[in-house]
Amino acid sequence: AASKSFAFEERDVSEAANASLAPGSVPDFDALGAIDLGAVSSAIGVLQPNAVYTPMSKGHEYMWDEEEKQRSFGEHLVFYTGAAYLGGVGIGVAAGLVEGAGKMSKLPNASTRLKVNAVVNACSKRAPALGANLGVLALLFAINERLLCYTRDKDDALNPILGASLTGMMYRSTCGARACLGWTVAGGGGMSLFN
Repeated sequence: AASKSFAFEERDVSEAANASLAPGSVPDFDALGAIDLGAVSSAIGVLQPNAVYTPMSKGHEYMWDEEEKQRSFGEHLVFYTGAAYLGGVGIGVAAGLVEGAGKMSKLPNASTRLKVNAVVNACSKRAPALGANLGVLALLFAINERLLCYTRDKDDALNPILGASLTGMMYRSTCGARACLGWTVAGGGGMSLFN
């Protein structure tokens, strides 16, 4: 690599030069010297002097083109788990609202506070459990899918299908062979319909 030397102009910078500054005004930076930006452009990341900014086709900005092709394992893990948990909590709240509304109709002479309490209890019973279960399923799926991608050294449509099958198998592995096989087929079949 060729080394470049930087040349600075030396100028007399004294307190007298900036003594006449009014409060709130900007000092004269030209008195400090001049830096040839062409000489230091490679050090600050500008490789072409007349480079034109053009955004990428997808709207995302990456340093290298290889980064645009695939998300990292951590991004998959956090996105899938978080989206599944929040989706499960949302569905659980909706189911709790329906269940709580049914309980409210069975309490015609109860106070408003008791009716609201029935709805809140139904929501707090359904939402966390469903959110946690879907979050665990998404966590297992993200891990299985990425391990298959690394093991097979391919990132194709078969990885999510096999990953969903493995997720179903692992999720119900403690419930016996029949439940395990059913969830394996359901996971793979559902993902093949989704893909």
